[in-house]
Amino acid sequence: MKNILLVLSTVIMLWSYILGIYSIIRGNFRPQRMTRFLILVFSAIYVISLFVQGDRNAIWLALVSLISTLVIFLLSIKKGMGGFAKLDIIVLVIVVFSIIVWKITNNPVLGLTMSLVADLTSYIPTFVKVWKFPETEEWKFYASVVLANFLNLLSISNYTFSKIILQSYLLGVNATIILIIVFRERILKKNICK
Repeated sequence: MKNILLVLSTVIMLWSYILGIYSIIRGNFRPQRMTRFLILVFSAIYVISLFVQGDRNAIWLALVSLISTLVIFLLSIKKGMGGFAKLDIIVLVIVVFSIIVWKITNNPVLGLTMSLVADLTSYIPTFVKVWKFPETEEWKFYASVVLANFLNLLSISNYTFSKIILQSYLLGVNATIILIIVFRERILKKNICK
């Protein structure tokens, strides 16, 4: 059963990226460039880390994410938004600092905390963009990512804090983006109707 959930989560994650790429090409989804660049960096670090640890459970989903994230980042260069605003540069500096602390510490809890701080910080430009321009995001993309991460959580055979924290965190971040999109679109529709 766990293997079926793992395969299903990988297929859904692949589907989510196909949906995201298709939406970008159609012009319905305009990813925030700095966030997508930083997600690409974190995805690469995560895949390398899983490979070195010999984790054969999560690496498949991580590889799908890495390849798809690369494609989405490349598409965002032409069809995305932001990337060089003051907020983007501040976020980049905070993320670089967090990664340095994460890599030089010998404390696994501090290292994990700093990696999550760095990753969460990378989403700030997207949160701001979604709040201002919810129509530039594709909620179905994020919903598929949430479902894939949830199924991946269920596929873990030996639950440890380090194994569940990243999947839970990704589930939460993407669910937050969906909530912001839905909330802001409703507010904007109400304002138009007045």
